[in-house]
Amino acid sequence: MKKFGRWTAIAALALPLGLAGFAGNLAASPSMDEPGPASDIEAQFTIYLGGFLFATGNVEARLDGDQYRLNALLSTAGLPRAFYEAEFKLASEGELAAPEVRPHSYRSDSWDTHSARKVMLAYDGDRMPHLTATPPYEPGDLADVMPYQQRATQDPVSALLVPVVANANPCERSIPVFDGRRRYDLKLTYAKEVTMTPRGLGKPLKAIACNIRYVPVAPIERRKFTEMLSKNDGMTVWLAPFDGGRVYMPVRLQLRTPLGGAVMELANVSERIAARPAEEVSSYRLPLPRP
Repeated sequence: MKKFGRWTAIAALALPLGLAGFAGNLAASPSMDEPGPASDIEAQFTIYLGGFLFATGNVEARLDGDQYRLNALLSTAGLPRAFYEAEFKLASEGELAAPEVRPHSYRSDSWDTHSARKVMLAYDGDRMPHLTATPPYEPGDLADVMPYQQRATQDPVSALLVPVVANANPCERSIPVFDGRRRYDLKLTYAKEVTMTPRGLGKPLKAIACNIRYVPVAPIERRKFTEMLSKNDGMTVWLAPFDGGRVYMPVRLQLRTPLGGAVMELANVSERIAARPAEEVSSYRLPLPRP
């Protein structure tokens, strides 16, 4: 159970940090008031922990006007999977309402060799998430997460998308996240613009780097991993543009954990525009903004 708790904590953080997409300021982008044709994006990524392959995953995104649908899968891989199997299946649906994302529903189905849990958040008209968990959490697990702290938050998967505001700084922002049990903020600050080559793509692309600060809101957990994250100033995410520049998605994430340095990196990506099915973006031809 101790291993499962540590894996859950790492994965729960890696998803919103590594999968968060943000509006960029590399170039002016189309307004969300003028949505383009529907886009289907699929990306695969790897997570290395202490220099060894620890997990693999994929994300599928459907962007259709102001509506989105996201599915993500994350599971242990390589040598760790021979000793410890774990898997997360996550999904989120909602709307893009500049300058924020408004989830309508979130589902999480996680399991390991010792336990399993399904979690669902259903958001009402006041943007309050209503939790259903099977099996239920312990009675005191949510005692410190007040209702006002949950309202107008994002789930770990909907944090993947933020509506574009042309010329906005993608990094100077704070993202409120509630995963059904933990409430925390992700505070981003601008670092630099770079040209980089992700491990799996083999060709360079332009990206913007943001420093990340994890700020626990509730509960304030006295755990080595949580305390380390709140003091960690070495977390960085690199973002590249998708959907014609309307959204940014990560191509690399790095942070420190009690188990060693963790690096999540894009391994492959493809994008299909529904109105132009013949123009499928290859694994390295990302729709970068024009100078």
